[in-house]
Amino acid sequence: MSTEYTVQRLRGGFALVWREWSDEKQKFVRRRRQLASQDRASAKAEARKLWATGDDDSPWTVGRLMDGYVESIKGKPSYTRRQDAKKAMEPFWANVDPELIDQEMCRAYDRSRGKAPSTVRYELLQISTAISWGREEGHTTAKPKMWLPATPESKPKNLTHAQFDRFFAAVHAEHARLYVMLGVWTMARPSAILDLTWDRVDFMRRQIDFRPPGKAQTSKRRTIVFIADDLLPWLQEAYKARTSEYVIERGGEKVKSVKKAFQAASKRSNVHATPYTLRHTGAVWAAEGGISMAELAQFMGHDDDRTTQKHYARFSPDHLRNVTEAMKKQA
Repeated sequence: MSTEYTVQRLRGGFALVWREWSDEKQKFVRRRRQLASQDRASAKAEARKLWATGDDDSPWTVGRLMDGYVESIKGKPSYTRRQDAKKAMEPFWANVDPELIDQEMCRAYDRSRGKAPSTVRYELLQISTAISWGREEGHTTAKPKMWLPATPESKPKNLTHAQFDRFFAAVHAEHARLYVMLGVWTMARPSAILDLTWDRVDFMRRQIDFRPPGKAQTSKRRTIVFIADDLLPWLQEAYKARTSEYVIERGGEKVKSVKKAFQAASKRSNVHATPYTLRHTGAVWAAEGGISMAELAQFMGHDDDRTTQKHYARFSPDHLRNVTEAMKKQA
């Protein structure tokens, strides 16, 4: 299973260049293939086609199916996460024939991966989806019976106010500190924060529009939120010092990920947090403050408040209070 490819100059023309896992060398090795196209635009189009279909005489392994499937969803919101999952799965699944997959192989992957059941379940589901894509495209007839870890109980991973303060004090980079403030006070998803541009920050109305123009809404809707008092000065200072159209920037360039900054701050503070932790943290704080589930659902971009109720209702100070009130002995 190869990683992302590039198109590079080679022998007066262009080549498709990628890395793939070598069982023999037990490491990633660099591969390249000469392209017939003589201009860059045509070479990129040829590379896209080759990447999705490969050579007709090469086997459609799990790795090749994953490559083709992930390439087919490029540009969709789930692309980055599935690309990360693909990279993590490469050493185990790269050269596996999908016809040979059985439940014991899936369990073996679980043992070798050594990650949380939710992570392994997500990655195995990606393989199942890739194989289904391969059947639809006519690349394989495999219909393996896969084992999946049990669905873990869904619990929001949130920080208390004290934990948040400790974590935030350990965040050093300015762009990461601004990201943390945006994350907790807007409850926006990581991709929405990283995609945010200054033209969608309205200081007069004190609103942030996380909806990118021209982009269709998905089930993970992006919303317009109010700029909290705690967040406002951070945005004002960042706006004065801006060198890019993106709110989260570094050296004039858009920041693609803050994971390393979070990992470093987690280690320094001994408070584990990920970019997504901030969304849950803000929601729990709002629920603890007595905000209604309907209003919280609208703020978070949930289609209705059923998801919000499931995760956050128990944090409300009046949660199910009416039940116990009704149980009181009537005069």
